[in-house]
Amino acid sequence: MAPPNHVWLRICDGDRIAYEEIFNYYFNRYCNYGKKFTDDSNLIEDAAQEVMLTIWNKRESISSINRVGAYFYTSFRHNLFDKIKQSQKLVGESHFLEDPQFSIDHFMIKNELDNEIRIQLKIAIANLTDRQREAIFLRFYEELSYEEVSGIMNISIKATYKIMARALAMLKENFNLPPKLLLLLLCRHL
Repeated sequence: MAPPNHVWLRICDGDRIAYEEIFNYYFNRYCNYGKKFTDDSNLIEDAAQEVMLTIWNKRESISSINRVGAYFYTSFRHNLFDKIKQSQKLVGESHFLEDPQFSIDHFMIKNELDNEIRIQLKIAIANLTDRQREAIFLRFYEELSYEEVSGIMNISIKATYKIMARALAMLKENFNLPPKLLLLLLCRHL
């Protein structure tokens, strides 16, 4: 979700209170998103703080961006990946998680489903590829458009639709629920 236009315009005009609101909003989301790629919380927090500071410092030159939320996520993703690569060069080991997992709580309707369904959904999501899980996370948890997801993941819109279609088909096959209920589960997070 992007900040409303009026909040973004206030930030571009130098409103520190609006910036603080957006910083707090995105910082927590960045930290959650970053956990899908690395378990190094310090690296994630550094990348989040650096991106938010850059956005503040360059607010006047980027004031004309159309998709603010997608721009923020793309900036964070690139910054985090750069930091992970730098860290790998220094340490000589991979900080990427072998199998990033989405917290099942992001996909479940609170207190309405029993443990068996939660376990089935977790298993079905675990069977997706890393890219499919990332696309599902951005599309359903962060409520970004396909265009925004494609920009963040640095793939074409057509590839985004294919990834999502394959992921949803696999979830439908592995989770054995009607498509409408499956989409409801994915859309109803928190």
